Amino acid sequence: MTYLTIRAVVRKGKVEFLDEIDLPEDTSLLVTVLDDNIMAGYSLGDHLIASLQDILAGQYVETSSEEELANHLDRLFSNS
Repeated sequence: MTYLTIRAVVRKGKVEFLDEIDLPEDTSLLVTVLDDNIMAGYSLGDHLIASLQDILAGQYVETSSEEELANHLDRLFSNS
């Protein structure tokens, strides 16, 4: 099974996708909350497990230099 990551925000108590996507009615979603206050309650082990799951699922980007990594992160965060 393949899982797709879709960026979203909560506005007025509802989840709004930041990316345009058509999902079939009754699609099940798994929501990961990216809030620093909430994330502070998770251990290093929790973060490591989540990172390894992403790697096993092929959800990573390989870079070969600090500049390439910086450019990739700039693109990621400018789309948020």
